[in-house]
Amino acid sequence: MPSFKALFVDKFLTVWWAVVLLLLALPFAVWLMTFTSQPVSAPACQLFSDHQICAVSIRRSAARYWEYRTVLSIDGIKQPLELYNCRDRTRMLARDRTIVPFLTGKTGDWICQLTTPSRPSRLSERIEVGIH
Repeated sequence: MPSFKALFVDKFLTVWWAVVLLLLALPFAVWLMTFTSQPVSAPACQLFSDHQICAVSIRRSAARYWEYRTVLSIDGIKQPLELYNCRDRTRMLARDRTIVPFLTGKTGDWICQLTTPSRPSRLSERIEVGIH
């Protein structure tokens, strides 16, 4: 019959290795779940004159931060790539490089509104400097 000491050591080492393996596997499992899960946010959609317009993809230009390469879908039909210039309020069609100005309250304003970062109503960095 095995001694109590040998039985205790074998049980302890088995449990200890199980805990070590669990602690090593847990970060990998969390990492795997974050990269394989679907994105939580739904595509941004808006209703303009009885047409549902959704932003399928919006990418900011690296060289010009006010320009966005955007793919929209109108009523579920994917549209070709367009370049939205939020500074000049124009959009350029990628297929023939035609420049079209934004219409007031339409898709161009909405795309630029989606990409504008929100700011607090009051900036706390401002200070007043008095000159004597």
